[in-house]
Amino acid sequence: MSTPYNKIYSNVLSKFHSYEIPIMTSEEIEEYLYDFLISAIPKFYICRINLNDKDDELKQFNCDLSDLEIEIISNYLLLEYLDSTYIRTPTLLKVNLSSNDFHAFSNANQLDKLLSMHDTLLSENEGLLSRYAWFSLTKDKNSIPNTFNNTNYKKNT
Repeated sequence: MSTPYNKIYSNVLSKFHSYEIPIMTSEEIEEYLYDFLISAIPKFYICRINLNDKDDELKQFNCDLSDLEIEIISNYLLLEYLDSTYIRTPTLLKVNLSSNDFHAFSNANQLDKLLSMHDTLLSENEGLLSRYAWFSLTKDKNSIPNTFNNTNYKKNT
């Protein structure tokens, strides 16, 4: 059994909106997200399945990933995307000038909010990772997705 990369890409694409994605072809989207996937895999360090057992030509993992494993990898992929696209960009470190009155505006608040969002997403995913580690003590792999699907992970505000 195998899990195609597309299954992970579909999961992560539902979590963010990008102006570039709708104008890209399917192949371009896969190429774009592949780099983030490669960076996300090592972050899922307690995965019971060898995530390095993959076939990049067939664009698949050579194993059957559970829904929870797909969710954790997708979340790490999203974090990699946010880091490279919004947080680690030189434009946030520059001061912008308003064309109306030429006053300087700092992007420090925007960067602070992005870092806060990143920390929240990372914390939520680390919670999933802890839950995954706990469930990995059981022998029944099918119990992981069922428990995962019945739980609301959204933070109450």
